[in-house]
Amino acid sequence: MLGGGSGERLCTPSTSAGPFRIFSVAGFQNRANDIVYCPPIVRQQSQHVEDSTAIVYFGGDVQDFPESMETNRDSRGYMKYNLENSAILLREAFPRSHIIVIRPVRMEFKTFSCFDNFVRGNNAGVPDHTPMNHALQHLEKLLQNLSQRLISIPENEILDQAAQAAAAAAAVQAAAATAALTLSNATTVPSDSSSPLAAVNDNSQDMDIDILQVQENVTVDADGEVVFPMLPDEADEAADPATNNGGGNNGSIGSNDVGLNNHQDSNSQQQQQQESSPIKIAAPVALPAANNVEHYNNLNNSNSSSTECATGQGQGQARQTATLTNDGNPLWWRENLNLDKSKLVLIGFSKGCVVLNQFIYEFHYLKTLTPDDSSMCRLLSRITDMYWLDGGHGGQKNTWITSRSLLETLTRMGMNIHVHLTPYQVQDDRRPWIRKEEKLFTEMLRRLSAPITRHLHYDNQPANLMTHFEVLQAFCQHVHALNQQQLQQQQQQQQQQQQQGVTDQSAVAVAAAAAAAAAAAAAAAVSTVATNNGSNNILDASEEAK
Repeated sequence: MLGGGSGERLCTPSTSAGPFRIFSVAGFQNRANDIVYCPPIVRQQSQHVEDSTAIVYFGGDVQDFPESMETNRDSRGYMKYNLENSAILLREAFPRSHIIVIRPVRMEFKTFSCFDNFVRGNNAGVPDHTPMNHALQHLEKLLQNLSQRLISIPENEILDQAAQAAAAAAAVQAAAATAALTLSNATTVPSDSSSPLAAVNDNSQDMDIDILQVQENVTVDADGEVVFPMLPDEADEAADPATNNGGGNNGSIGSNDVGLNNHQDSNSQQQQQQESSPIKIAAPVALPAANNVEHYNNLNNSNSSSTECATGQGQGQARQTATLTNDGNPLWWRENLNLDKSKLVLIGFSKGCVVLNQFIYEFHYLKTLTPDDSSMCRLLSRITDMYWLDGGHGGQKNTWITSRSLLETLTRMGMNIHVHLTPYQVQDDRRPWIRKEEKLFTEMLRRLSAPITRHLHYDNQPANLMTHFEVLQAFCQHVHALNQQQLQQQQQQQQQQQQQGVTDQSAVAVAAAAAAAAAAAAAAAVSTVATNNGSNNILDASEEAK
């Protein structure tokens, strides 16, 4: 179930830590993408740019800004996994890394994610892979220009907007608490069809919807004013066939020219509005349970206070470390910010995996046809990990790469490959090619001795779209568990080193004591010999005198 319990809350360490919306970030040639960015919340000990890490995430169908998802009846049920919540979820799994969520260049019919700037595709985002589409060059340019955009924002503007967003979040949270208290009081009164409270009970579902609409993420304009997204008129939605019918039948998408033109015009108007106000800070709003992110450190802590974020021991230590190491500067993460020179971790979820697949095509092109391209070789050398999270799309082939030559090139690059799956993709008998292609992908990489791990989540549950989205949480929990294991191993190694140091010191002390005792014994022996020699000399002298 996507909706969680009452203990689920959207939790951010500080509003100055984002998430930030940066609109129309320029990339390769005339390409541009909107980006959701979250800075790290734990400062690295090393200040070298090469030691920093950037997590680059490509989402799936439906995933968009929360206000856009709210206006679409098909995606409203998955508000929990909007792009901003996904960024925050990733930040909790990678607290020392920069989180970069790349929004698709278009959302066809407000449903289908289309990453045309990285890989060509049709109106449903089904990819048409080519040996070279300059996807890697586009990624590098995005990282360069994103760094410049973040550095260029005046510090006082970020802090002022963050304060406004925090105030708006507090107001919304108070309104939500008041509404919840009203509903709670109403349910304790005996039902009477003629009383006003009975009317409240009868319309409780409508009230829940109203609360849903009020508690959207809040953005702030350039003047520091809170901007609430405008919802389109329901009559306009009903009159738009592309909105109401586009998600129901993939086969009719290409033929609906009128709906497509209307949607593209809407996208153009929205982009113009975004370019006029290019940077927004999303407020950490207390969303309702159905829309919220169930963080891994809140899973067993649903009874914690509503005014505090429930955090695990590891996350609490991370935030304490962040507080102690930021030297009083909440924007310390902007120091030496060069995301294009950071180590890169690439993550694709569902439809977003088509971008990772296109990268594989371009790896092979660059390594075999242009091996002397030093600039791109430097970028490739910085990619340390690639994650495929339940990859899939509406096509009937190329869900997973199965070409041996491409996978051989991927193996030679030496990066860590991670596959996380659910039954929704690999156990669907209506789409058997996904299971076959994933098996070929995984087994071939293993035969090539590539560093690959594979995890199947929720294998004892029915295959459905809910568990498909929840692989994001399972993946983050897995990463968090690995981080905890590494932390424990480091602590154990430190303890062993300390114990070894104590043991070595004890051994040295014992050896020193033994040496001292031996020296004392030798000195005593020398003294005894000298005494005996002296006595003998006296006796000899006495004998001579006689």
